[in-house]
Amino acid sequence: MLKVKTPPPWSLVLPALGLLAACSSYSEVRDGTTEQPGWPSVGDARPVEPRTVRPDLDKLRKVQAGMSKTDIYALIGHPQYREGMAGVQEWDFVFLLPDGKGGEPACQYKILYDDAMLAKSFYWQPQSCADLLNPPPPPQVVEPPPPVQVRTLDLSTDTLFEFDSARLRPEGARALEERVISALTGAKKLQGIRLIGYADRLGSDSYNLQLSQRRADAVKAYLISSGVPANSVQAEGRGEAEPMVTCQERERSALIGCLAPNRRVRVEITVDK
Repeated sequence: MLKVKTPPPWSLVLPALGLLAACSSYSEVRDGTTEQPGWPSVGDARPVEPRTVRPDLDKLRKVQAGMSKTDIYALIGHPQYREGMAGVQEWDFVFLLPDGKGGEPACQYKILYDDAMLAKSFYWQPQSCADLLNPPPPPQVVEPPPPVQVRTLDLSTDTLFEFDSARLRPEGARALEERVISALTGAKKLQGIRLIGYADRLGSDSYNLQLSQRRADAVKAYLISSGVPANSVQAEGRGEAEPMVTCQERERSALIGCLAPNRRVRVEITVDK
């Protein structure tokens, strides 16, 4: 525990008048700065008012560069090593600061004044005491995202659309109601819907890419018209990529029938569990 020496009665008057000259300088001060702060012994501290050993932390936090000695005196009291007011460029204090664990470690605090006698530099000994005055903010607690469930549906575009068309058929609208809209009923919270349109390999790559995009967009438009939030639906076309089957039929109608699984719109529904 910090023990402070009781000052003689005459020292209670002169500091208040600001007339006491500094007994010594512990640091080589040049216009409010020093290359190496020097520290007096903690046991040599002689606070004029013992209560200032436990300062008002809110007031101590207000001490800042540019303040006069009078301003600082009003916040945290007189320095504790017989420093005076006039012509003195160094003030030293010993504080007992709560560490949040029931302890009060002794912390030395130094203020250096520039040639205009305004506070310029501040030091702590040990440096960890600065964190007791201004502790770092507690780590931000990041709530984990809610668990999600992804349901994937593959809808045949032969059901949704006429061949080589992106216009939704009545049968396609019913399929969307029965398989997609119904899947959203009772969901805790919709995170999003991703629509991916695919085409078969018949036709040029660019045409198939455009057709698959138009079909995905048509499904998106229907879902939005049915009340699904527009910002939760994404649509993209991938043309003939990622085929589900490979067909070698030579006769065109047979080839079209064989490639039917590749003509699809994949619906990925993500909801909170």
